[in-house]
Amino acid sequence: MTKHPTETSISKSKALVRLEYVLLGLCLCVIALRTTFTEGPPMRSTTLAVNLGDSLYSLSVSAVLIFSFGLWVVWSICSKRFLYRTAGMEIGLGIFCIAAVVAGFAAADKRLAITDIAVSLAPPLMAILLVQILDSQDKVKLVLVVIAVLGAVSAYQCAEQFFVSNQATIEQYEQNPQTMLEPLGIEPGTFPQFMFEHRLYSQGVRGFFTTRNSAGSFALMAFFAAIALVVEKFKNRKSGSSGPRYLLACGGIAAIILLSLALTRSKGAIIGLLFSAGVLGVLLRFGGWVKTHRKAILAVCLLLCIAGCWVVASYGLKHGRLPGGGSMLVRWQYWHASAKMYADHPLAGVGPGNFGHFYPHYKPAAALESVADPHNFPLSILTQYGPLGLVGFLAMIFIPLWRTISPKPIAASVKSNQRELTFRTLVTILLIAVSTVLLLLRPALMGGVPAEAFDVVTYVIVTMYVAPVAVFIISLMLLAGPLHKEPHAKYEIRNTNTAAILCCAVLAVALHNLIDFAIFEPGVFTALWAIIACLVAIDSHTNARVPVVLKPARSISILIVTAALAAGWAYLGYVLVPVAKSTIRIQQANQAISIGQFEYAHERLEKAAADDPLSNVALSHNGWFYLHHFRVAQDENRDLLLRSVECLQAAIERNDAAFKNFERLMDVYGLLVEVSPHRDKAGWLDKAFDAGLLAVERYPGCGRLHFKLAQIADQSDKTDVAIDHYKKAKEIEDKYRNQFRQMYPERKEVVSRLGDEKYRSAVQRIKLLSEQPLP
Repeated sequence: MTKHPTETSISKSKALVRLEYVLLGLCLCVIALRTTFTEGPPMRSTTLAVNLGDSLYSLSVSAVLIFSFGLWVVWSICSKRFLYRTAGMEIGLGIFCIAAVVAGFAAADKRLAITDIAVSLAPPLMAILLVQILDSQDKVKLVLVVIAVLGAVSAYQCAEQFFVSNQATIEQYEQNPQTMLEPLGIEPGTFPQFMFEHRLYSQGVRGFFTTRNSAGSFALMAFFAAIALVVEKFKNRKSGSSGPRYLLACGGIAAIILLSLALTRSKGAIIGLLFSAGVLGVLLRFGGWVKTHRKAILAVCLLLCIAGCWVVASYGLKHGRLPGGGSMLVRWQYWHASAKMYADHPLAGVGPGNFGHFYPHYKPAAALESVADPHNFPLSILTQYGPLGLVGFLAMIFIPLWRTISPKPIAASVKSNQRELTFRTLVTILLIAVSTVLLLLRPALMGGVPAEAFDVVTYVIVTMYVAPVAVFIISLMLLAGPLHKEPHAKYEIRNTNTAAILCCAVLAVALHNLIDFAIFEPGVFTALWAIIACLVAIDSHTNARVPVVLKPARSISILIVTAALAAGWAYLGYVLVPVAKSTIRIQQANQAISIGQFEYAHERLEKAAADDPLSNVALSHNGWFYLHHFRVAQDENRDLLLRSVECLQAAIERNDAAFKNFERLMDVYGLLVEVSPHRDKAGWLDKAFDAGLLAVERYPGCGRLHFKLAQIADQSDKTDVAIDHYKKAKEIEDKYRNQFRQMYPERKEVVSRLGDEKYRSAVQRIKLLSEQPLP
């Protein structure tokens, strides 16, 4: 492999240029789909029917990005020359990949770890690909236009929720609560129902995302992208033919996006906006001074970060909370528990996506909820990927920002051998492609419209499917500028200002996610890396850096192509296909359960477990279903319980960190005590007690587990042990109730987490057992 000297211009082949246009369209379609279709982070539970398809969808979309990057590499390697622009994130990405492999092997849930790694790596690879593709200002502007337009689409959805659908959802829930609670596995009269109603009646505006904070993070990026376009139009107002009405239109769309941010009521996003606006003012006013003193400023920022961490930790440890409302109280609990988790797993963390399995072990007894993320992105990476992963992740994000204020070497320009498409043509093609995706693919993913009255069906189709596309088309035409301009008109971007604005967008999202996990929602994460790619590309246009120009030997090309094909085969064979097969069979089993075909459902779940040997979901689901089958059967079939035991034990072998399988195993053993002959009862009782101990070990702050274990110990005549666990169950419930009153002072009655009946029973058993004479 030889490296050629720098020339005055370096050409791309016509075939590669055409391929890059196609790949650019694919990336933008993925961004559009992910930001208009709700896609939860990989760490969300896959045990509920409503979430079963999330992992499959995320892996499929990630495959589009990963294979697009791989195709570009293979095509470029097979060309006469391999041209590569360094993005500044390669070293960080390499470090993160190494950490991901190490943490993946250490993870308890290997399938969840692999899924999290794949979904986390796809957007950075897309960013590197976009850096290679965005070789003109028109392409950079196109990406910014798409993100800003999608922000307008999200704003429409936020407004629709705020004015219409939130209230309609409340009315639907009040008419028949069970239709919403049952798919989520929530039982009436429980604490989970209280939390569900609390979120429902708060009428949070979340757009197309899972939380209002995620909608706020995306609105931040869309707003700054729109501001960059407004600034560009303002600077070009004299030389362009767009006129003031298009400048006002761009400003109007930016204002709409800002309004949607206000509708989300995301405090973290608003703080991020205000902070970044201040930083932007400094960069625009004192940009030269900042570049000159960049090292000193970096040192000061690092010292401030260290001091800030020390102040937060000191205050939290002293007061048991952070200043502010209930949200900061629970965040301190998340962070303190996460620090303990990392202290026990300092090298590789608990494994990608595995935070939710381990958090119950460290969760404070008073804490109201269990979470699957610590609501702090550095702490999330640290606890799941280890310190090496955190270093790599931060390097991927902040090295490109650092490069924008660093001296640049003179480099060659990269040109294509064919005439580039005009901006008008690019916008037209993109308009057709994205509209097709939103009109055809998005409705297919969302599912069919329920069979209702014609006017209801029409309303749903218009508001959910047609209106977002209409907003996309109108906003795109306004932001892209007049399309009637002459074919060769250029749309110049003021690189310095745009780079500063995009830097602030990244900083705003990073600051917001110091108290949230929105950055890990795939739609937000993908848009963030697209913004970073635009930032790197603008930096390359302003001060072209020396690209890597190689002419690989034939043997090297064959080796790289073979490696790429092997990587693609591995992704399909070990990442995507097992999840696809297992998910489809689990969904078939759920459908069979709903119509009473129990045996067929068991058969589907057994095949699902065989299809994906790394996942415990099908086995755990089958173990629960055998237990459910036993309870609804007319006769007490002991074999159903034995099969449940087999499934749950197999699930534990695949993931021994989750407490839920141990709790179910304890319940099954308890039922076996009831239906077994007298001579076998003691053995099953001992197994139930052992399973209960393992469950409590994984979730020591759960009063329900302690109460169940106390009952088993009570049956086994282990009086002292029973008293201890009854006391522990009461103590946990008392701590929980104190925090409940602290967080919801307006409520006169506390919603019990243990259950009022069980709480009274625990108090009575403590009194009764304590009064018994010692043997």
